[in-house]
Amino acid sequence: MSRDALISAILSASSPKPVRIEADGIGPVFVRVMTAYDADFTRKQLASVKADDGCETGRLLACLLCDDVGTLLFDVMDQDVVTQLSKLPPAVSAKVLNAANSANGAEPGKP
Repeated sequence: MSRDALISAILSASSPKPVRIEADGIGPVFVRVMTAYDADFTRKQLASVKADDGCETGRLLACLLCDDVGTLLFDVMDQDVVTQLSKLPPAVSAKVLNAANSANGAEPGKP
């Protein structure tokens, strides 16, 4: 492989495609595959809005749910949105979180 082809292949891999899953009662949804940049930005964003309001899962879901090209659907800073996302059925939340862990190479139950 030429140097230019290698550079092109590496740079094209920096935009992973989202994972499509079937969410019970909703239908198909897409889960963002996070790059190191995305994960760092998300970690900082979540730390800046840390609150003991029962919406931690909703905020995490807002950082993961995206459209079919990877654009996030929800604003993690919008309290009304994260409250609604926090009220999704546990099976839906778990399915999204498990898909995100799998897509991002994390083992269940491990950071």
